[in-house]
Amino acid sequence: MDDEDIEFTIAHNRKYSNAHLWFIDQEETLKIGLSEFLLVMDTGAVLRVNLPDQGQEIDEGDVLFSIRSEYEAVRFVAPFSLRVVEVNGELESTPETINDSPYDDGWVMIIEPHDDTEDALLTHEEYIEFLQEA
Repeated sequence: MDDEDIEFTIAHNRKYSNAHLWFIDQEETLKIGLSEFLLVMDTGAVLRVNLPDQGQEIDEGDVLFSIRSEYEAVRFVAPFSLRVVEVNGELESTPETINDSPYDDGWVMIIEPHDDTEDALLTHEEYIEFLQEA
């Protein structure tokens, strides 16, 4: 194994899924993006983003969106049932925005969850513990 240190940031003002998505509460909606950990440690640079349609209903366990990176294609599943309120359409023409600004301009979508999300998401502290155990 390589002894080189790899640095990444975990934003503290959000929740996370064990699929390395971040969620930030916006009252009745949640903004979603990819954690920098996933980009640095696993997928590499994002080359393409496939987004759902605005207004689309997505059930828990169904594909939420997908990316194509320099190393692999990844499908992200919905951790709970939801409605897509808005997608970041800029990512279709400039997917590298996710790599350049994963916690700001690189957000992926805004959703309205149908269920309570408390049990489905991790605090940033729980996410750090999850990463340490992996």
